[in-house]
Amino acid sequence: MSKITEGYMDFKTLERFVFKMACEAGCELIREYLAYEDVKLMAERDASEYRCIRKGTTTIKTQMGEVTFARRYYRKRDGGYVYLLDEAMGLERGCGLVSENLAELIASECSDKSFRKAAKSISSCTGQRISEQGTWNVFQQFAGAIEQKEIRLQELDESGSTGHLGNKATPVLFTEYDDVWISRQKQKRCKKAEAAELNVTDKEKKIGKLPMHMATAYSGWKLEKDGTYATVDKIACASYGKTDDFVEGFETLLRHCFDMDGVEQRIVNGDGEAWIKTAAESHDSLLQLDPYHRSKVIIRCVGNKADRQLLFNAIGEKDVNKLLFQAETLYKAAKTEKEQKKLEDLVKYLRENRNNLLTWQERGIQLPVPPEGIVYRNLGTQESSNCSLITQRMKHRRGSWSKPGANHMAKVLCFRHTIGLDTSLGDLPEPLPVKAWPEPLSAAKTPKYDGKGYGAAWLYAEMPFSHASSTHGREVIRNMVKQRSLSELHG
Repeated sequence: MSKITEGYMDFKTLERFVFKMACEAGCELIREYLAYEDVKLMAERDASEYRCIRKGTTTIKTQMGEVTFARRYYRKRDGGYVYLLDEAMGLERGCGLVSENLAELIASECSDKSFRKAAKSISSCTGQRISEQGTWNVFQQFAGAIEQKEIRLQELDESGSTGHLGNKATPVLFTEYDDVWISRQKQKRCKKAEAAELNVTDKEKKIGKLPMHMATAYSGWKLEKDGTYATVDKIACASYGKTDDFVEGFETLLRHCFDMDGVEQRIVNGDGEAWIKTAAESHDSLLQLDPYHRSKVIIRCVGNKADRQLLFNAIGEKDVNKLLFQAETLYKAAKTEKEQKKLEDLVKYLRENRNNLLTWQERGIQLPVPPEGIVYRNLGTQESSNCSLITQRMKHRRGSWSKPGANHMAKVLCFRHTIGLDTSLGDLPEPLPVKAWPEPLSAAKTPKYDGKGYGAAWLYAEMPFSHASSTHGREVIRNMVKQRSLSELHG
């Protein structure tokens, strides 16, 4: 039997051979289709608007391999230049010479694995061979494209062009904020100006970590088939930087995704940090203390289980005054200096968050009726979101991050798990035209002639280079303007 099967190819080798042949055939098919579309565009174009000046060859990397094809370069009548094939096929949406599908695949792989493992996985599962450095380059370009879209979205928001972008209608919007401490690169690898911009304190320099701001928003929960509840219309945002800039950027993203004019109630869940309180107050939201952090502080500061139960009973009775009284009583009865210090921190924490200690359910607040299939529950999903979005990739692998690298990875992770890498922010519209209000004219600035006239406003315009030194070239331009003006007048 061994002699009979000796010259046969095993299935593993056959599979690789067929896959390679299929990828080569796919690349050839793409090349032929692009050549056909390029000829079609040349035939259907407006010859008076687009003039073909040359035909060049380029190569684009795809999931099946490299595709080399030729396309025509056109000069527009207004003086610009364009590849009509690139516009028609959307080739400019990729990352340089990498196709959009391959760029999304690379970004998705890098979200789960290191750049080295991602490059190995892509090279073995596609017809494209890519190095670790090439994977890193494509990922940075992909994340940079998302960052540029966010900047464009903020520009549109400032011009008032995002007023009707959000199409997700919800009467209640739940928002949660938190910080995730990420290991930063050593000082010799992190510029001093960057550390100053991030407001790095001496304590943060000592522990070698920086807080990354996290925010999530959703419209409610829905019941899954397995009996668990999942958030609906969830979006997320994370980055280093100043808290004011982060909150404003997140609000812009909310206006892009949700119909904020239809939101009747906003609820913000946080751990009691000052910047979270400021964010809730600035956007007229109901702020509540996260139940997990509330219990965590009590357990950390109160060692006796019976004393803890007294505090938890006061919370169960929804009596804030009783809770503060019990905490102050424990502080006065502390026997050791260490125990007294912990209870002092507990009393301070409870006093600072006195108005936000109870959740919206514990306060008995009635929310608007939810849409069909949606239920309203108590908040507290941020810790789980931190783990699935940021922590697993950026914190638990003994890696360190620079500010640009961490921001790029955080953006890709958030979009991948919420909006989706294939859509990101979509195609943003052009900004609305700015309406310039006419300035009232004084008597000295009123026109000398009233009515339509004969189009001779150029007679009162200043000639070019009137206040510049005279040269041969400038005199030629001035004479050309004079000749054209006279021809238009008498023509």
